[in-house]
Amino acid sequence: MGSHRFIHRLLSFHLHRAVNRWSLSAVLIGGAAVLGTGTLGFMWIESWGAFDSFYMTVITLSTVGFGEVRPLSEVGRLFAVFLILGGVATVGFAVSALGERIAEAPKRRLEARIRRMKDHTIVCGYGRIARPVVAGLSSLDRPLCVIERSREKVEEATRAGAFVLEGDATAEEVLERAGVRRAAVVAALLPSDGDNLSIAMTATGLQPGIRVIARSEEERSRANLERAGARAEDVVSPYRTAGRAVLRNLCSPETARLFRSLVETTPGAFDTGELSVTGDSGLAGQSLAETAIGAGRNVLVLAVQRRGGAMTAAPRGNLTLRPGDVLYLFGHPDDLRAVGAHRDTSQTA
Repeated sequence: MGSHRFIHRLLSFHLHRAVNRWSLSAVLIGGAAVLGTGTLGFMWIESWGAFDSFYMTVITLSTVGFGEVRPLSEVGRLFAVFLILGGVATVGFAVSALGERIAEAPKRRLEARIRRMKDHTIVCGYGRIARPVVAGLSSLDRPLCVIERSREKVEEATRAGAFVLEGDATAEEVLERAGVRRAAVVAALLPSDGDNLSIAMTATGLQPGIRVIARSEEERSRANLERAGARAEDVVSPYRTAGRAVLRNLCSPETARLFRSLVETTPGAFDTGELSVTGDSGLAGQSLAETAIGAGRNVLVLAVQRRGGAMTAAPRGNLTLRPGDVLYLFGHPDDLRAVGAHRDTSQTA
């Protein structure tokens, strides 16, 4: 029995290294080869039938201690010793590898789905700020992947229906697994400014130009996050945002009620979109009023971005559109599609 314990300890110690080094098919083929060798060996040495030889091989390799099927010759016993030494490890690895492959099947399916994602949002962390973000994106059917290292929060996000990778979002390999090179947005929402800065630097290093939205607890961190690639308007301070909300409630309760109504509207009822003005779109050269974009539709023109970079918010009807302009619209998704607007994937977080 002592030798059996030693063998099992040895198997446990080397299991992960062996499984990583060998492919599952190679391990299974090796196990089948050992079973076949043992069966043929007992048939040749002891002149037994195929079934008795196979049964003897199985109980020898499994070390169950049932005893010999028939009395063994000295050569047969020596063969059994070598079969145990050479075969137990191989069969043990085969069984363990198969069990590990079955146990990791859900994880592999998840990562396969994430590999198929494109223009998605990566949400780093699943804390108080990230939860409503994930819920909102999910309600709008926006593709997203959550990275969280807390097992409890991973299970919580999974129950909420999100695709979740368990790991450290500041690690380059974890961001790679989340598809950062194909993503549209990375939302760094961890409690630590240093961790969010690390995520921003790594993400922009892997995909220059990716949009980074970052949480910042300290005002002094804003400049670092902007240097790392986050736009000024995409560095969000929970305390500053809360302070502005309180001020808005104090100074203009009616305006505050309007904002809350827009934000809390049934998810999917309204959306934002972009409409590009090209030379052959029929919009160039017309005034905003002449285009009649919102006529008979639930569509508002929030702003017009000029090719040179100037932004005109709440534009007047006499504004003449030029090729290269981009109209930012707000309205019902069906009406946005009807006027030719497309969803702004950079705004998914």
